[in-house]
Amino acid sequence: MNVTRPAGLACLCLSVALLSPSAASAQSSLRETLARHGVQVRDRGIEGAFDDGVEPAIAVTPGSFAVPLAMLSSGEGRDRIEAAYAFGVLAGRSGRAAAPAELAAAGQSFIQMMASIDRRTRIAGARVAGRVFAVPLQAAAGTANLPAGMLDAVFAVFNQDHEFDQLAAMDALGLLRATMAVTALTERYAFYRGAGQRALAGGALEALARIGEPSSVELVRQVAGDKWAGGKDSTALAVSFARERLLKDGSLVALQQALDDKSRRAQARGYLIELGVPVP
Repeated sequence: MNVTRPAGLACLCLSVALLSPSAASAQSSLRETLARHGVQVRDRGIEGAFDDGVEPAIAVTPGSFAVPLAMLSSGEGRDRIEAAYAFGVLAGRSGRAAAPAELAAAGQSFIQMMASIDRRTRIAGARVAGRVFAVPLQAAAGTANLPAGMLDAVFAVFNQDHEFDQLAAMDALGLLRATMAVTALTERYAFYRGAGQRALAGGALEALARIGEPSSVELVRQVAGDKWAGGKDSTALAVSFARERLLKDGSLVALQQALDDKSRRAQARGYLIELGVPVP
């Protein structure tokens, strides 16, 4: 999507100041903003649209991010969380629809969110930061242009006790293709698998596959040959993604077949898009 954006933080800050919504109208303002870009918010709300990888059907233009950015900087609780997911929907993977100044402003808000005492706020900050600043699989790992302190913030979420924090942080570390996280993710994979925490082990494996370091190839090869990789849950699909990404062993077929499974369609679609495979 080719988008012409105003340059510089001055224009961005002016837009935010002029369009800061009241707390009472926050939810409707975000939904109206998404609707103007052809994004239909259904029963699962803005977070559900983010989860499903919904993309704007109408081009993002100057001023599109004003409301979510205002709420990210001044909102609290659910309003701020919804604003983060709305920004993620509009910006798209790797922030391709946002200007550098907008990404920088949002990035600082995500860092603050990841330091929150509220779990849902931390998780939203990590998830959206991972997608918006994602490094494509076709690019070299470790090349993300991240705001200062972002990786430290993601690692802080990774080290939280709750599994949802850990899953969100692993998702972000993988999308950011943080090579410095390979050792920690490999150790976590072994720990989670030994403890029978299948979803967490799958999250660690998925992150390692995205980062794509040579040291992870043998690990994926071992997983491909044991029963743990079987089944039709999200972890089995993550294994298929890891196999296709690092082994190129024909597991692409399993990802394509999962598009017919309503419970795994969004996950499979996301993997295929990352791998550069056309998705109908």
